[in-house]
Amino acid sequence: MKNLIIVVFLLLFTQGAVARTMAERVSKIEASWANTSETKPTTERENAFLSLVNDISDVVIAFPDQAEPLIIKSTILLTMAKDASSFVALGLVNQAKTLLDKAIQIDPKAREGSALVTMGVIYHKTPGWPIAFGDDQEAKNYLLRALKVNPNGVSSNYYYAAFLLEQGNEEQAASHLTKAVNAKLDPNSPSFKIKQEQQNQAKLALADLS
Repeated sequence: MKNLIIVVFLLLFTQGAVARTMAERVSKIEASWANTSETKPTTERENAFLSLVNDISDVVIAFPDQAEPLIIKSTILLTMAKDASSFVALGLVNQAKTLLDKAIQIDPKAREGSALVTMGVIYHKTPGWPIAFGDDQEAKNYLLRALKVNPNGVSSNYYYAAFLLEQGNEEQAASHLTKAVNAKLDPNSPSFKIKQEQQNQAKLALADLS
């Protein structure tokens, strides 16, 4: 019985250590991505992103049953897509979509539903058939799922509001913009500046509706 207790303790301790290791690696890569994202598109920026893709790919392989590394890898690929030609960008978006699909299957609530938000934005912003897979109904479905996971988040409310504005639904959009503006931000988060910018954009959008 004592040996069993020791084995269980060691197993739990190991799992905790592994979780911390993954979180630390993901956080470090995310911080590097956030810093690189603030620079202007250059060859150095592209190379930095490629290096980060390699780094996060190692984490994905090491932790195949975790959603977080998949989400971060998709985020880096989508940032690279902004700098790429249309043809290359579409390929990167498709890669990101595959990663997000898998992340959602593993844990749709990971990182406060960020995979659901990103998938909604992808479906909304990507061209539809025959060029690509864009679909506003799918976009709405994912964004609503994200709101169920994180009803008071900045990203979930801001991007759904942006979707509603493009659909001409200003009244409902205003409600979600207000939630985005009032959302609490973690200044220690690697994505703090990005969410702060989303909050600022939400304030501007609200002002335009007034």
